[in-house]
Amino acid sequence: MDEANLRLNLWLTQVVVLAIAAVGSFLVHGIGGTAGLFDMPKWTGMTLAMGFALSIVVASIAMDRFLPPHWQDDGNVNELVFGSMSPLMTVLVCISVGVGEEWLFRGVVQHFAGNLGTSVIFTVIHIRYLKKPLLFLSVFTTSMLLGLLYEWEGTLWPSITAHIAIDLLLAFYLQYTLKKGKGEKE
Repeated sequence: MDEANLRLNLWLTQVVVLAIAAVGSFLVHGIGGTAGLFDMPKWTGMTLAMGFALSIVVASIAMDRFLPPHWQDDGNVNELVFGSMSPLMTVLVCISVGVGEEWLFRGVVQHFAGNLGTSVIFTVIHIRYLKKPLLFLSVFTTSMLLGLLYEWEGTLWPSITAHIAIDLLLAFYLQYTLKKGKGEKE
């Protein structure tokens, strides 16, 4: 699939995820309960969210730098999606993904499946990672940590913030490494 179609599918998927999250949230929690999912968090929750995010990003960068590349090969999907994306579009994509996925998985699915079940489902839907044990474990662990943030804080904002920060920092890291690689080859 080419870059344009991949990005179109990404945006369409996010619209679907947000729609399912909204409908599911209103069905499960009602209007008041859904509003409660977005209560302002305590500063400790946001600090913990940023600590989790930075730890995950540092671990991911360390894996990228020190482990064999084929262990983390996702078929160049991330390179196609983020490689030449503008900074503003990168931010918008990461916000959309973070809000939609956390609202759906923590705000709706975790209500029924618990953190472990939700993390299994979250990991399985990232289908391109199923044959890559390291990526599978990374996504599962990240999901468990995001689920814990939601359980501990009782609001989606810490897990949304962490999810956005993880995706954004790793997307910018990927863009940086791709530009650096092009500069070295020229």
